[in-house]
Amino acid sequence: MSTGNSVPVTVRRGSPEDIESILNLLTEYELPRSYFEPFYLNDISYRPEHSWLVEQNGRLLSHLRIYDRWIRVGHTKLHIAGIGNVITARDARRHGYAGQLMYALLSELPREGYAYSLLWTHLPGLYSRYGWVPVEQDLIRAVLPPSIRGSVKITPFQENDLPAIMRLYEITNADRTGTTIRTPEYWRELPKWLREDQDDFLVARDNAGDEIVGYIQSRPLQNAVEILELGVEESTLDIGRTLLAAASMRRDGQLQGQFPPSQWTVFYPGEFEIVPEFGLMGRVINLAELLHALQPMWRDLVQKAGMSQGALSLSTSAGSAEIQVTNGNIQVETQGIAETVPALNELEFAHFLFHGFDKHAKNLIEYRMDTSLLRVLFPKQDFVIWQADNF
Repeated sequence: MSTGNSVPVTVRRGSPEDIESILNLLTEYELPRSYFEPFYLNDISYRPEHSWLVEQNGRLLSHLRIYDRWIRVGHTKLHIAGIGNVITARDARRHGYAGQLMYALLSELPREGYAYSLLWTHLPGLYSRYGWVPVEQDLIRAVLPPSIRGSVKITPFQENDLPAIMRLYEITNADRTGTTIRTPEYWRELPKWLREDQDDFLVARDNAGDEIVGYIQSRPLQNAVEILELGVEESTLDIGRTLLAAASMRRDGQLQGQFPPSQWTVFYPGEFEIVPEFGLMGRVINLAELLHALQPMWRDLVQKAGMSQGALSLSTSAGSAEIQVTNGNIQVETQGIAETVPALNELEFAHFLFHGFDKHAKNLIEYRMDTSLLRVLFPKQDFVIWQADNF
């Protein structure tokens, strides 16, 4: 069948009747259909209309899925449109079908309550054409000694452990930017998405009272164990170290993963290296929705800092805005913006949104603007997107 541009194609949203064709097309990632089935058959957040399709003569040529998620940013939460499962049939590539999907969804998503979008890719050039920008992540690689002993016992996860694990997740991630807000249904489905076995999900129990005091999710790679998530309170990082040692024993103590900065001290000097990792990208989808979510948090930060005056402009793919601080109050304007002060662009805003004013911030803005308001609105963040939540 010809897939040339002379044959009309239809760009549309999915329906229940498309699920079988979508799963078959996804196997062109050179992974079995069973790999993708849990994300479509065992994810209650998925609706067929979250799939965007290019169809030609009744044949599915290209697909893109929206992963509907909420994440924490500081002390607020954002509605995220995660972009994933972008695939085009091999014999239909190089016709711009993925781009057509991008244009279609960007015309609709701003009206559907999403404030921001995230995706992971090995083709950043493709998505940068549509407004997505890199968001820095750090990968930690470490080798732990085999002789780590702790004051806890490590056991495989059991179904009745879930309520305690859920509580611990909420406690440890309440102040972490980037973490997913998980429902009980999300938790119950997560093991199916991760295809976990007993060695992948370990639980730390207090020897005295058998209370759950930590957990770890991981999976073995060829030369290391990938840490998907580590759940321990900051005051008990020794428990985290014991869990990491137990999980990494499968690969002679070698591990890798993304960790929030607050957990980096679980590793001793000389045990680990920090490697900048590329692939995560972000984009504002609905600027008004985003600012509406951030404004109460910003007001609290301004008042806590005792700041009375200040101004900041934003220039994003979804429009421009000006944030004014007057007598300790925050005002946001998105209409008729006069470019009277230097503006944060999409790339700079993504850094401040997720990382805050960290050690890289000054170099990023190159002294173009007063940093006093930036430091207040964007305090340094304990940023992590757990690999368990990737899409």
